[in-house]
Amino acid sequence: MDIVILLLITLLLYLLPQNKEYLNVKSTSGLRGFLALGIIFHHISPLVKTGEEFSNFSYMGAYIVSIFFFLSAYGLYVQNESRENYLDNFLVKRLSKIIVPFFIISLIYMFYRFVNGQLIDLNFFINLFKQGSTIIYNGWFVDIIILMYIFFYLSFKFFQNKFLSIVFNTIFIICYICLAIKLGYNFWWYNSVLAFAIGLIWAKNQNKIDRFLEKYYFIVIVLVTVLLFVSHRYDILLKYLHIEDSYSYALAANLDNIIFTIYFIIVFLKKINFSNVYLNLIGRISFELYMIHGLVISMLAKIFVSSRVNDVLFTLFVLIISLILAWIVNKIDKRIIQKVSLIQNQ
Repeated sequence: MDIVILLLITLLLYLLPQNKEYLNVKSTSGLRGFLALGIIFHHISPLVKTGEEFSNFSYMGAYIVSIFFFLSAYGLYVQNESRENYLDNFLVKRLSKIIVPFFIISLIYMFYRFVNGQLIDLNFFINLFKQGSTIIYNGWFVDIIILMYIFFYLSFKFFQNKFLSIVFNTIFIICYICLAIKLGYNFWWYNSVLAFAIGLIWAKNQNKIDRFLEKYYFIVIVLVTVLLFVSHRYDILLKYLHIEDSYSYALAANLDNIIFTIYFIIVFLKKINFSNVYLNLIGRISFELYMIHGLVISMLAKIFVSSRVNDVLFTLFVLIISLILAWIVNKIDKRIIQKVSLIQNQ
């Protein structure tokens, strides 16, 4: 029955007019805001005990993050193509937009951990690496997106040929996946990162992809819908085939997340314009929102015991407080980055 519903949704969206500028800045900014809210619901879902529908967010995290990886890679490639000398001082100019809020929010988390009796010493930081943990609750994505930016810089700085740059970027990602498996990191550290490479490939070949979709759109969306239905059950398929090693699971999970990302891009994003005032506003603070909401969830979970009323209040307060704190941190980020830029230009 699931495949019937999935196909029905796909066919209903097929009837809508296409959004030809589906990957422009405004649309993707609004989408980032939409996805950031989805991540919050994903992390709230284990704590909400009432309402079966809400529990569906529990498995959506990897799918949402894979779209984030795709959008990040796509944006980096497009900016590198459109801006001359984009990679000059890339690690300072571009990474500062990630590292500054990461540093500010990490300090907040360390203070919160300290107040709650956690010892913040050298062993604390060593164990973060050994155990595959993060200062920021549910903050693994932040660590990995920084790593992806470094991979992008190394790949595109030292190779003039864009095809080779993408190949080496993909090799870097595969090496990271293998290392994460060797270190025994949790599955979510590496089950969606290959979507970053797909974002680069899409950006490089967008004109060809768009022409192909324009010609075979109906066939493609039906095919991808069926593939998504199959790939979503990759664990069952691997068990049936008696292929149950960590590397096979990592590959299968990444393929599933890539298929979902492609499905979302060509079925939803090409039909729905996510650009509006509210989603764009959230999109501009999505990175801060991603980092700060885990702290808000941790604090409020100590106050609200799950019930029909409390689950609603808990969710509302998490959203409101997270949005306010993310907006404040974003304003502080911009001031710091502006001052750093002024010092560099002097």
